[in-house]
Amino acid sequence: NGILNNGEIMDIFFFEYAVGSGEIVDKNILEEGRLMFDKLLKDFLRSGYSVLSIVDIKYYDIIMENYKQEKNLNIIVLEEGQDYKLKIKELLNSPTTNLKYGLIIAPECDNILLDLTKLLESSNTINLGAPSNAVEVAGDKYLTYLKIKDSVSTPKTLQPNKYVVKEINGCGGEHQIINNNSIIQEFIEGESYSVSFIVGEHSISPLCLNKQYIKECYCGGETNIEHPLKKEIINQCKKAIQKIDGLNGYVGVDVIVNNEKIYILEINPRITTSIVGIDTNPLLSTLLVNNTLKNRLKYTVKKGKKFIVNRTR
Repeated sequence: NGILNNGEIMDIFFFEYAVGSGEIVDKNILEEGRLMFDKLLKDFLRSGYSVLSIVDIKYYDIIMENYKQEKNLNIIVLEEGQDYKLKIKELLNSPTTNLKYGLIIAPECDNILLDLTKLLESSNTINLGAPSNAVEVAGDKYLTYLKIKDSVSTPKTLQPNKYVVKEINGCGGEHQIINNNSIIQEFIEGESYSVSFIVGEHSISPLCLNKQYIKECYCGGETNIEHPLKKEIINQCKKAIQKIDGLNGYVGVDVIVNNEKIYILEINPRITTSIVGIDTNPLLSTLLVNNTLKNRLKYTVKKGKKFIVNRTR
């Protein structure tokens, strides 16, 4: 495995950071990454696409248990100590890998998603996700705030700076320092939701409204739910999406609802964990490709699911 025959055409290059980078990640992030990887990989294969991917050697045997009979799958093993970015660049630019499309799932932190998107764009592979200019804005919480604050309700946000937090009646010089790479944001009470979209050049297609289970962190959710404010929640999310130039592919918008007040929190320019509970007809993989081809999207979303992740927190 891991060897491409000369001239072999693979439809999709698919990379998920937690299972493919070799980096040490929180076990809960790894669980979410594995779930997203499995969901989309199965979708691509069921849709008839051939897939090239990279998997860290630590997880290779576990992951391949489910795919031993797949003839349209080529998993490249990332050996211990290998640089995943160099491996991706090598595969994308190799004369023996004829890749049509690429999809990256990665976090925005440390510009990981941005850097990998630029790698994809530097090759001849067509990106099924958001371009780097959109990732640069939507992946930055303060830039996102500046873009959407005059169009939708969103928590008041202070620009990144070094801040000192003190109690009003504190004494003895007790304080907490917030570093330069952090923002301070107004806390909004309410229920947590997200909306999943497929965004095209001239279209914003809502897939479903989702409930988020959040304690100390994201713990799962319930997809394709009903809500008295569903139509207005989706409309507010669309307004926010329209303010970020260039968004493409799957986009997840995080929302807080307080009574009848709707607040837009974040715009995620990438696949989110909600896809674990989203089943569409045709499959999400097909919708992503059709969207990139600028085909009109016709789809239905099946009954939603409840799912739990990050049980250890």
